[in-house]
Amino acid sequence: MKKAKVVLVFAAWIAVIGMIIIILGFSSQNGLDSVSTSETIVDKIISFLNLDDVLTKNEVLMENRNYLFRKAMHFTEYFILALLAFNALRFVRLNKAKASVFAMLIACSTAVIDELYQRTIPGRNPQILDVFIDSAGALAAVLICSFFIRKNVDKRTNV
Repeated sequence: MKKAKVVLVFAAWIAVIGMIIIILGFSSQNGLDSVSTSETIVDKIISFLNLDDVLTKNEVLMENRNYLFRKAMHFTEYFILALLAFNALRFVRLNKAKASVFAMLIACSTAVIDELYQRTIPGRNPQILDVFIDSAGALAAVLICSFFIRKNVDKRTNV
């Protein structure tokens, strides 16, 4: 294997591992800190986008903004994880079908482990809904990757 390709493969897998560490890092926060952090972030986003008036007029959305944000973040985290995993797997010459399956396995396994890990954190509880949302994010990423990859082995594998 050429040195440049080894570096690319290594970097791709470091990105996957890094994303898993980020996910588990968020899960390491106790329940109160986690809710407080996400409330602060969502309120800053709302202010930045000048959506305060819109939310004030919609009581249901205002009351559930943090819950919706947290679920959207679950989807997004696992979307990114699956993209990174698919990318890393394509570097090791897996065709798109195999890369898709293994990317889903990596993401879904991480989702289950993450929820089980949360059982050990004060104020956190595992949620099967979160595993489904995480898996949906991963599936969306894999479908997008599969759609945009036309050949079984793309040009990067020949680096």
